[in-house]
Amino acid sequence: MWAILFWCSVAVIFYPYLGYPSLLFLFGKLRREKASESKSNYLPTVCLFISAFNEEKIIRRKIENSLALSYPREKLRILIASDGSTDATVQIPKNYSDMGVELFHQPQRRGKSAVINDVMENLTEEIVVFTDANCLFEEDALEKLIQHFSDPRIGCVVGKLNYVERHRSSVGKGEGVYWKYESRISILESALKSVLVATGPIFAIRRNLFSRLYPDVANDFQLPVEIASRGYGVVYEPEAVAIERSTIFWREEFKRKVRIILRGLTGFAILKSKFRGFRLWQFLSHKLIRWTVAPFLFLILISNIMLVGSSWFYTVVLAFQSIFYLAAMNGWRLKRTSKPRSIFYVPFYFTMVNFAAIVAIAQFLAGKRLRVWEKAESARFAPAPAKGKNAAAASNREDAGLAPHSETAAPQTSSSTAQLKK
Repeated sequence: MWAILFWCSVAVIFYPYLGYPSLLFLFGKLRREKASESKSNYLPTVCLFISAFNEEKIIRRKIENSLALSYPREKLRILIASDGSTDATVQIPKNYSDMGVELFHQPQRRGKSAVINDVMENLTEEIVVFTDANCLFEEDALEKLIQHFSDPRIGCVVGKLNYVERHRSSVGKGEGVYWKYESRISILESALKSVLVATGPIFAIRRNLFSRLYPDVANDFQLPVEIASRGYGVVYEPEAVAIERSTIFWREEFKRKVRIILRGLTGFAILKSKFRGFRLWQFLSHKLIRWTVAPFLFLILISNIMLVGSSWFYTVVLAFQSIFYLAAMNGWRLKRTSKPRSIFYVPFYFTMVNFAAIVAIAQFLAGKRLRVWEKAESARFAPAPAKGKNAAAASNREDAGLAPHSETAAPQTSSSTAQLKK
């Protein structure tokens, strides 16, 4: 009995992380569909939709980064959508109105989805690119995204998000490893034109495929699901790059993971009729099973302990499990060390994320839903000053001293922010 429990739990844990990508790779080889040729000279009208809430620290940098994009300016509309901002987020864009930057401000905070619904009713551009205020695009990111829409079968294109670390924390390093893994999954899904969900800071859709968003469901979850259910392809473009600060503090990242998983569970509950066949298998494999890994980790540990006397193999496995969890505990202890080691931060991040999943599932079952939330302060503070192609490199060079050094400490004011307040 204990052996069956052990091996079944092992299978459940390894399947979403190794089995699912392996099957995607196999399906991609078997399908062998001829890739459509993207047209680099395909230049439809585009609306760059920037969601914002109290982004005075970074909104100027985001605007300047957007104006520096290489996409033809006469075909690009830059629109900032403020959801109840109470700081200078509403005033700063007005300084760029003569450059064509537009502002939509909703005085009452109703959530990102509600603002998107309001704005989308009046857009006329062929393509809408969704992004957040706290990320910067590489100079050619829009062209890389848009070229895929020259194929009429493509309805949504997802870009690549790179995390840039100001501090070498266990949380930031762990998030970087996670996103590298997710990028590989997206490449495999894209080969089948079936990327499951989008990356919120950089993805694009055909405007005429937009469906009104549910208030409790994230736009980067709902829109790819709706578009795929109508028979359009959802693809990933790794050369369309956005950069964003990783969080520094584990509490911020923990809350962010809880929020993402809770919204994902809510989205699936509302949109489950849209998941059919292959897409349903994808969601179960890529998301749902992964979110329920934590109880099986516990079952592996318990069954492993019960099996120790039956074989040397189980003794070795128990030793590895013990080392893993001790490393996770040490990773937590050294979460703000200047030079975190992967032997500590990977177990720490993995354990933290799975605990966040337990909390999110409990909240979902208790009926909690989210419409609005706060960004992690350390992720939105003092963005890179560079424009275009050099933004990522400049981010790495930025003075680390500007960042908050504790989770309760108020961040210092950067020189650029101080200038805005004069």
